[in-house]
Amino acid sequence: MIGWTIEALAASTLLMLVVLALRGPVARRFGAQAAYLLWLLPALRMILPRIPETAVPVQAMPTHIDIARLIAAAALRAHQAPATAAAASPASAVSVDWLTIGLMLWLGGALSYLAWQLGRHYRFMSVALENSDRGFLRGGIKVRLSPVVSGPLAAGIFHRHILLPEDFERRYTGAEQQLALAHELAHHRRGDLIANGAALVMLALHWFNPIAHWAYRAFRADQELACDATVLGASPEARSDYGRALIKSAAAGMPGTAACALGPATELKRRITMIAHSTRSRARRLAGAALATILVGAGLGLTASGSIAAPSKIAPASVKPLFHAQPHAKLIMVANSGNVTDSDNDGDRADSDQDDAVPPPAPLDSPVQPVPPVPPVPMVSPVAPVPPVPPVAVKYGLSDADTAEINRQVREAAEQARQGGELARQAIGNIDFAKLSHDSMVEARTELERDCKHAKPAAPGENDAQAIQRLAMGCVDMAAIGREVQASLKQAMEEIRADQHISDADRARALAGISAARAEMAKKFAQ
Repeated sequence: MIGWTIEALAASTLLMLVVLALRGPVARRFGAQAAYLLWLLPALRMILPRIPETAVPVQAMPTHIDIARLIAAAALRAHQAPATAAAASPASAVSVDWLTIGLMLWLGGALSYLAWQLGRHYRFMSVALENSDRGFLRGGIKVRLSPVVSGPLAAGIFHRHILLPEDFERRYTGAEQQLALAHELAHHRRGDLIANGAALVMLALHWFNPIAHWAYRAFRADQELACDATVLGASPEARSDYGRALIKSAAAGMPGTAACALGPATELKRRITMIAHSTRSRARRLAGAALATILVGAGLGLTASGSIAAPSKIAPASVKPLFHAQPHAKLIMVANSGNVTDSDNDGDRADSDQDDAVPPPAPLDSPVQPVPPVPPVPMVSPVAPVPPVPPVAVKYGLSDADTAEINRQVREAAEQARQGGELARQAIGNIDFAKLSHDSMVEARTELERDCKHAKPAAPGENDAQAIQRLAMGCVDMAAIGREVQASLKQAMEEIRADQHISDADRARALAGISAARAEMAKKFAQ
């Protein structure tokens, strides 16, 4: 179990690096949805069970290094070495089971990270829903206006919601509102919220791994690009309106790790560029999906635990029989004489030199000579019984005692992990989330009142959420944000002008949409 866990963590990390290297070229050639499918590779590898060794035929059994068994053997030797030294020297120190300690630290870190992220999401959703209006239904999903959010976002797996900012109807045009809602509805219908939950569990298992955190951010970015492609596939003529909706939501950010926001500012330029290249044929999209499926299958096959390795250079390809069948006549001669002649030895050597060929049996109709009686064999004195030999560990294997000791340690580690999980569940159940949310709001408001010196005066009767929003706007350098957005849009326009893979009409529409958005943003930040 310990060896499989280490092997799964290492293999999934390697596959994350592979996906990080392939996601860009695959997205440019086959679309964002094909790049998003590649993230199935590390996720499925993390839950892939060990391939049973009996699935490989015995005649073609390759050499396979069992990482789990080697790790267990190393741990057992490390555990037994101090005990042997203690037996030789009574004053020696007590041994420490570092493997078990490391396993407990890993499980404790994973549970703590997962509880922290779920607590953050619960607090955010509690505050957002508490301060929202009653809303309306769209596609069976509750849509609410909340002052806590600054851009559209989708949240919830069992209780699904779409949260919109309070100024949604004033800041977005009618076409932009429909596209923003279509984007968040697509997140729910595609199962992106469920994928985010599974990715959060995987990130918790890799809480110590910086590559996993990098891969998680890339996974979320590819998820938004794939959702953009889904919306534009249904409304390809609305790219300009969709780009303006993204720009207006650029400051929204991505609250928590489970919700799906429309416009994270960090990916604005890449998403605008992908919108300009979103006109891909259905054949190319299908080819991208097929390529992603092939890559996922090949990656799982090459990194699976217990997978087939190179053929053995030590063990022979086939095993020769230990005994050779002898002709019936030769058995009779041996029985008659009781001795083996030189000619018989020569014949035996000639038979053994052949490729294990068994001589054909004598015909059934051939006459058989009568066998004379065999003289009695003299009695042999009984031999003293040999004492039993204790089992000894063989090469690439473990003795029964070693296996029993490893099983005992694994059972103890599993029991400790179960107790740790029970304690974590009890700790989460005893948390007063309402009080924790109120204290967090008061603390945030106090810090903002101390640090934000340019906020507007407080309105009569405002609550904590409204005060936090008002104070936060006083801490933001809106002019700097405007300059950064303008620079990103200008660079996107230059890249679209230089791109030779789009038509003149598409280029003109994209440039016109970005120019209109730049003018609107300049007017907004000038106020």
